[in-house]
Amino acid sequence: MKVYKYRSGNKEDFKRDFEAIKNNTFFSANYSMFNDPFDIYFEEKVSEFLNMLKQIFPNEELASFERQFKNVLNSKEDIGIYCLSNDFLNEQLWAYYASSYSGYCIEYDLEKLVDKEQNYDFEFKLDIRYEDIIPTINIDDIKNPDNLIRKMYGIKKSTWDHEDEIRLIFNRYGLKKFHPSAITGVYFAGKTPNLIKESFYEIFDDRDIKFYEIFPSKYKLDFKLIKETKRRLKYNINNFEFDILEHRMNPFHESYYLFYKGPMDESKIKEFILAFREAFCIKENSLYIFNNKEVASLINVYPKNDEQYINYANSIITVSDDWEEAGINNPYKDFHYNEIIKNT
Repeated sequence: MKVYKYRSGNKEDFKRDFEAIKNNTFFSANYSMFNDPFDIYFEEKVSEFLNMLKQIFPNEELASFERQFKNVLNSKEDIGIYCLSNDFLNEQLWAYYASSYSGYCIEYDLEKLVDKEQNYDFEFKLDIRYEDIIPTINIDDIKNPDNLIRKMYGIKKSTWDHEDEIRLIFNRYGLKKFHPSAITGVYFAGKTPNLIKESFYEIFDDRDIKFYEIFPSKYKLDFKLIKETKRRLKYNINNFEFDILEHRMNPFHESYYLFYKGPMDESKIKEFILAFREAFCIKENSLYIFNNKEVASLINVYPKNDEQYINYANSIITVSDDWEEAGINNPYKDFHYNEIIKNT
């Protein structure tokens, strides 16, 4: 999923933001820095209920619960929020956050922005809900943490619904990291200075980035591709035919399940593995390579019956991981089929 961040073309703002982008970082702000005085604005009825209970059942457990609840409410002073939009053709956002069309807009791969390997303190992704009723936290919300977090950080007044906002919530505000491949595009406007454009062309010269220009057309904004940069890779993944059947990723490891359509030649398959890793992988990884697409229906079947297991095993060309390349003992070694299996 792609998400977007509008940035100012003002000289000082650009200098600050460009330095952060060049270092693969972004700033998650404290709510006090926001431009909406009603942001992170809510009422809570839990304290009133607890005070009543303490009058009837005075005990340490209630007092401890009250302290924990207040800590949750006070955490808003520490958390960091990164605000993004689903829309890169938003006229109001270009006018306001991109200095009246003299700024730019960064396109991110959301999955890579919320990668906890980069930022262990990432906690929540919230699609903002727009309402004109003050969010109220009550005792039922204590039993549903998702409701509690949404009422604290995920509701804004309907006057802001044009922003189509997504929020990333971190335990602490400040600079956060992202993988270089998280940025996939940059959008410029008609008033964007050439200095800004050339600066991005230079730092992304060896990255897979598409550059666009937005422009008015038939009473709305449109866009066109104006430039594209590519990484300088050792291998050419376009020399191989394959389908990605499934991709799994956790904070420390990713797995790809691949249907390989090329020749069953050991050297070619090894080259394909190297090319695929170089082109796609961003973590330690395992590649499960199959000789047919139908095996996709068996990938998530646990446990497999005898027939399913045989079909799955007979479909495997090889399983390759980068544990050994990194000098790490592979805990799955006995499971993997490390030799090429030829099927007829």
